[in-house]
Amino acid sequence: MKLTSILEAADDTRLGDTYQNKRTGEIFLVLGSFKSDFGTKWDGVEFMLKGKNPPYISAGSSTTVAEPKAWDGYKKIKLASKDKKTIQKLLKDPENKAQLSRADTNVKDVERYIR
Repeated sequence: MKLTSILEAADDTRLGDTYQNKRTGEIFLVLGSFKSDFGTKWDGVEFMLKGKNPPYISAGSSTTVAEPKAWDGYKKIKLASKDKKTIQKLLKDPENKAQLSRADTNVKDVERYIR
């Protein structure tokens, strides 16, 4: 793999993008980025919307490893309207709001990016 192709792949990620973990099926919503000594890392929230259990927020705040390995094992997806409505319902629950506030994640940021 050439360095230019790695850099191009790294530049594709934007705030509000959603990625699905290929192994667990969790959805990662990108809320922000920051630079580290090793490269760009991405902050976000993880949701588990499909499976045997009812939908839930699996991580109020999550950080990826540095690029270009940040999205290994993930595939970029577009949220369906059903998933967006499910996330909106999750954000109205007081327990989930408390989980997000403990993780210093704004509910309004999540709502902004799922629209």
